[in-house]
Amino acid sequence: MKWLLLSLFLSFSMFSISQSRYEKAIVTPNDIRNIINYEKPFSDNDSIPAPKDSLWFKYIPGSLKILFTAPHATSQNREGSIKQPDGGTGSLAVILNKLRNVPVFYTTYLSPSDPNYYDDNDFKRKLSQIVDSIKPIIVIDLHGSNPVRPYDVDFGTLNGLSYLDRKDLFDSLSYELSTNSLENQSSNYFSASTNQTINKFLYNKNIPCIQLEINSNYLSPDEGNIYSQKTAQLLQALLRFIDDVN
Repeated sequence: MKWLLLSLFLSFSMFSISQSRYEKAIVTPNDIRNIINYEKPFSDNDSIPAPKDSLWFKYIPGSLKILFTAPHATSQNREGSIKQPDGGTGSLAVILNKLRNVPVFYTTYLSPSDPNYYDDNDFKRKLSQIVDSIKPIIVIDLHGSNPVRPYDVDFGTLNGLSYLDRKDLFDSLSYELSTNSLENQSSNYFSASTNQTINKFLYNKNIPCIQLEINSNYLSPDEGNIYSQKTAQLLQALLRFIDDVN
């Protein structure tokens, strides 16, 4: 009898796992084409100062409580030199807003002051206003990582501190990335603790945040190549994460 009950339990468990793992795809080829198109203004303007009387960043509001930031969507000034952008992070933020109406905040022109390195700049002041207004349950800070890194994603969490009491959100993000093929996950290779990062800034404001370092192989789609599939997997993981927690 015990063996029968155990067998039934295992069968039910395997069925439940099967049902949760094998879901219908929700990302379309058109979504990836849109990402490619959305990236063009970022690449065109990434090293150009904003026109006079214009901002070098953009906030698009949304109806949900997850805020995505892309402070390196364009090049940035740091310690007297220009640092290259994290290509693909701006367009990823834009499509997440288009598909799920999450609020997003990203740079649009050359940053006169690196928002992920210094606090005394207009980006951080605007970010402070945004989080005070919408009170997000978590902020996902998008970054691109060198394609030679061994990981698919690295979670920067101030060594486990930055998501505060929302480990459930961290676990959900990790799970959705893993089940959508971003299985090689690193913890705090870039902990976001060294300089005046977005992560540290929000931690000091008691706002949960995760710095998501994404291998650039997942941020470089081109029509019809394997990198487009990688981008689709990343996008699907983030969409399902949003759906999980809202």
